Amino acid sequence: MALESRTEEKVANQSQAATEPKRSGFGRIAVLVDEIAELEAIGGEQIAPAQSTLRIIAALDALGYQPVELMLRAGKTDEWLAGLLAGDFRGAFNLCETLAGRADGEHLTAAAVELLELPMTGASAATLLYCLNKDRCSAVLRSHGIAVPEWRPVRRGDPIPEDWTHFPAIVKPAADDASNGIHAKSVVNSQAELAAEVKRLHERWDALLQEFIPGREVNLAIVGRFVLPPAEIDFTTLPEGSPPIVSFEAKWVAGSPEDVGTRPMCPAPLSPEQARDLQRLAVQAWKVMNGRGYARVDVRLGDDGVPYVIDINPNPDLSYDAGLARQARVAGWSYDELIGRVMEEALSRADTDCAADEGWTFMQAQTTGEPSR
Repeated sequence: MALESRTEEKVANQSQAATEPKRSGFGRIAVLVDEIAELEAIGGEQIAPAQSTLRIIAALDALGYQPVELMLRAGKTDEWLAGLLAGDFRGAFNLCETLAGRADGEHLTAAAVELLELPMTGASAATLLYCLNKDRCSAVLRSHGIAVPEWRPVRRGDPIPEDWTHFPAIVKPAADDASNGIHAKSVVNSQAELAAEVKRLHERWDALLQEFIPGREVNLAIVGRFVLPPAEIDFTTLPEGSPPIVSFEAKWVAGSPEDVGTRPMCPAPLSPEQARDLQRLAVQAWKVMNGRGYARVDVRLGDDGVPYVIDINPNPDLSYDAGLARQARVAGWSYDELIGRVMEEALSRADTDCAADEGWTFMQAQTTGEPSR
């Protein structure tokens, strides 16, 4: 069955979910998906295919749950809510990244599930909102003594600042994720380059100026109260002159020079002491944002020896070949085990204190790692 036909059928049957016979097992789970996750591309931008959702559903089924996909379609929120209310669900596996195609609506879908008091995987609506807003996130982190690069928001309609002195800098969307809007020219070295990039971004987004930290980039992954082995991005094979960043092309255009030139190394070539210090930093940053569920914390190691938190990504990509799943495999978890831990953390969350200092497990590599995407 074609993808569009399959999803149309699912939407039509959502309100009938409660009439289906209930099987034994761990209970019915609503797998929440938005339209963007169901498509291969929008506007020429390659995004995560529907196969990722299908693999997560298969994992939940293999673990003994009864997953039911509910897709949130633009203009049909009432049908989506009706499906949630009628489904007699034990919990929700939240894969929604947008509302009506807008990343700044992601938190609203989580808020709706929270209002229904249904256990939900991943971060709260408040954490999703704060982490997406790079200006607000940086301010909160700095107020708690966590090192972040210098930054400044430049909203559409604001004059382009002429007193910015922190070069090199990176110009990025102020409230988006998945490397949207980030390209090689996003790293600027002069006022003229900065102005050009801000103007480009203002066609679609508010902009954020951020001091560019040119050092090593380390990714820390958190699942529940487990901190997985760190990964590092190897920028050494990028085309000459390319800035060492994970751009949109690197993340989404398979086989591009940027993709090939940003090889993930997991485990990261760090000493045990370095790895543990960065894992603790990730936990500190995640707790400051009232984090729960699963996340990725991106850190740049500055030439001054300071680790700077450059991004906190709640509910990162759970695709089989994505970074978090890679780190889980290096930690010794199968893909199904990763999905199971994400689900179980949500269902048992009432019994845990996510802000507590004790009870965290800092994992070391159990396998040799996977150097390729």
